[in-house]
Amino acid sequence: MRRLLATAVLLTVVEAAPAQAQVGPSFDCAKASTPVERTICKSPELAKADRDVATTYAALAAKLSGAAKDHLVKDQQRWVGNRNRACTGEDAAACLKSRYENRLALLKEFGAGAYPFVSEQAIVRAGKVKATRYLIDASYPQFDGPSVNFTALNAKFANTTKEAAGEAVPKADIGDDVDQIWSYEQSFAIHRPGAATISVEVSFYSFTGGAHGNGGTYAVLVNLRSGRELKPEAVFAPGEDWLRTVTGIVADNLKKQFVERPGFDDALEPAKLAELMAEPGRYLFKADGLEIIFNPYDVGPYAAGTYQVAIPYSRLRSLIRPDGPLVR
Repeated sequence: MRRLLATAVLLTVVEAAPAQAQVGPSFDCAKASTPVERTICKSPELAKADRDVATTYAALAAKLSGAAKDHLVKDQQRWVGNRNRACTGEDAAACLKSRYENRLALLKEFGAGAYPFVSEQAIVRAGKVKATRYLIDASYPQFDGPSVNFTALNAKFANTTKEAAGEAVPKADIGDDVDQIWSYEQSFAIHRPGAATISVEVSFYSFTGGAHGNGGTYAVLVNLRSGRELKPEAVFAPGEDWLRTVTGIVADNLKKQFVERPGFDDALEPAKLAELMAEPGRYLFKADGLEIIFNPYDVGPYAAGTYQVAIPYSRLRSLIRPDGPLVR
């Protein structure tokens, strides 16, 4: 059921893709031999997605050499294998659509500056405990920079993902009559707010019974020179001025969002908001601005979804360290 596509075929076609004007995927559908290939060939949207990823990959590979190119090739091979193991069954098309979108975004960011040596790791599992099936498709980043020690950071990403994925595996004592499909899905994106920093955006969704699943997003800012995670205060000038300013902007913005999507009455109380703003995982530093993330239940009910407050750096310029991690 779960078979790996021969990566050599993909890579050969990928290298040739830019020279051809195609309307199909990056491979010959007449020779499609796997479930994933056949699913792609049945969908013009997926065919285009496959072609876009192949073209972007080939363009990036052509710019790289040595260790960087070798790293990219191995990462693409790993991604193909994980894609084929994960995207099977009735939801194969939706799985492929999501994976291609995520991969294309990653490849574009890989080429937006110096090659970052970030690889895409994944936990792909499926099984059944009594009457309850479970499906796990969780991707997470691994930093492989050859001259920097990322051991602690990589362990954090891996262990956090493994722990979350493990919660989606039913325990042996689950009831015999629990006929459900449990799942854990996770993907990540990267942003480049500074020349030597990468901001990792991890999005997840879990269903382990109950009325609905639960999802969210968290962010980690990484210093590529030290191999360490950076807290928000490392970005801003010493003192509390930055936190007061950001918190004030967030409070004003959430008030406006609550008009159409009512949140919790106490969410904007100073003590409560200060507690929320102390959590570094809310701070997603992008190329053009800071985004503060509030997941379901943080400041509003599940039905309200995620609240995001985008703040352009122009509003914070006087508070950002001129020699800090956002320097380009």
